[in-house]
Amino acid sequence: MRTKPDWKFILPFLAALAVFVFSAVRLGTIFWGYYQGEKQYQKLADAVMIPKPELSEQEEPEFGVDFKELKKMNPDIAAWIYIEKLGISYPVVQGSDNEYYLEHTFYREENKCGSIFIEARNQKDFSDWNTFVYGHNMKDKSMFARLNEYQEEKTFQENPEFYIYTSEGTKRYQIFSCYQAALDEDSFQADFQGEEDYASWQETVRAKSLYDTKIMPKAGQKTVTLMTCTPAGKNYRFLIHGVLAD
Repeated sequence: MRTKPDWKFILPFLAALAVFVFSAVRLGTIFWGYYQGEKQYQKLADAVMIPKPELSEQEEPEFGVDFKELKKMNPDIAAWIYIEKLGISYPVVQGSDNEYYLEHTFYREENKCGSIFIEARNQKDFSDWNTFVYGHNMKDKSMFARLNEYQEEKTFQENPEFYIYTSEGTKRYQIFSCYQAALDEDSFQADFQGEEDYASWQETVRAKSLYDTKIMPKAGQKTVTLMTCTPAGKNYRFLIHGVLAD
């Protein structure tokens, strides 16, 4: 004797299975996009990074960047950022607004990983008192995701500086403050009324640091602020302030 299927159990099971399959496909599509984006950036790095001759007392990373080639690929190129031990090595671009490169790669292809980019209001050559540089906090730990590791002092101790390559030369920045901030805080000030106003801002953001970095910018020393999202929510960012060392 055949028994009738008990649909009151089967239907919920099928519904749950459909949700699971949909979620798995969607998640797979997202991570495939991440993979494609990161693959593009790795290929780009292999193409434009030039090894330097070995030097016994060399402090900066042992490579240069072919900016002529980068500019042919994308005129929006501004720099290349490098933090060796965190695996951060990407081109830095600047668009006419802060929206386009949120979802477009250096090759101007649409992708959720986007690009590392300079605040549109800043000068492209890092000549402002402070320059903001944005990057996504990707789930696969690419782009600027690993900046959140600076919440631990150990990460700072192992990675106390970052390099920004430009067509004019290499800039080394010493990190002086790391912390999470709400978007309505004064950390995001972009314009300054003068050197005193800027110095006051430097003191303010240094005081917010999760730990003492032992670095205090001098009056007039230019800074770069690296910024990414955090698990705290869309109204918060993790900030790393670095001062130009030489």
